[in-house]
Amino acid sequence: MKKLSNEKFQLAKKFIKEQARPIDQALFSYVFEDENKEKVLEELKKFQNEDGGFGHAIEPDFRLQISSPMATTVGLQYARSVGATSREKIIEAAITYLLNSYNHQRQRWQALSKEVNEVPHAPWWSYNVETDACGVEETWANPSAEIVGYLHDHKSLVKESFLEEVTSLALEQLNHLPESIEMHDFLCYQRLVDSLHGEAEKKVKTRLRGSTRLTVTLNPAEWSGYSVRPLQIVHTPNSPFYDLLEHEVELNLQFEIDTIGEDGAWRPNWSWFGQYEEEWKKAEVEWAGYLTVSKLITLKNFDRIEL
Repeated sequence: MKKLSNEKFQLAKKFIKEQARPIDQALFSYVFEDENKEKVLEELKKFQNEDGGFGHAIEPDFRLQISSPMATTVGLQYARSVGATSREKIIEAAITYLLNSYNHQRQRWQALSKEVNEVPHAPWWSYNVETDACGVEETWANPSAEIVGYLHDHKSLVKESFLEEVTSLALEQLNHLPESIEMHDFLCYQRLVDSLHGEAEKKVKTRLRGSTRLTVTLNPAEWSGYSVRPLQIVHTPNSPFYDLLEHEVELNLQFEIDTIGEDGAWRPNWSWFGQYEEEWKKAEVEWAGYLTVSKLITLKNFDRIEL
């Protein structure tokens, strides 16, 4: 069983300590150095605005300072990773923001506002004023399905009638997706299923399991490109999708170990295609810190690091 060597792990640790954002440094310390979650939440709070939403380029590919539902999902991903509870003010404020930003007429959360066009951003985040949406909003799933998951995580802060309404909508919209679910839509529903129970959980999980091998890129030769790798779906051996991808997960673990950079970092396999070049340089380093911490956590979950 191949493992990331302690030497490579120390290189990765050095890169994180020197170049990653404080939020990612704090998450690394929480997982690998037994720090408490308070430091992570302290750093996370710096991305939260007065309205409770998150902004300030917490998602490095758009440098929007004001709040957006999309940035708020990223903030809540961090919060979920350290087990933040509904009793914490940072969570209460974020859920309040999401409830206030729901578009009842369109029955969805819009990922971003048109203000994104005024700041540096990746081309796929550009806002189309004619369609009144940004480039990723071809379906309902992204980010609405993921947001419904966070409302379930913190249902004590949500009216039961509204939670039932958006949960029913999520199940309905899932039925409209093609058999091969687009990777980002799959990930949003995966984050939702992690929060569900009972019949709703069963329905979503069954639908996702039916699409798993169609959505995931199974060929290792294609993993250097932009695609969803097995480990993006199967974060731990306890994943409900592990049995469907067990062979590919093993190959993916070896791939990640083999592709760590000489400086101890994994870097994004995408770019902004020559737009906002100076800002992209900063975003690229931020992504490298985020990806390096994320991949180390996954390798740890599978006991693939010589610690």
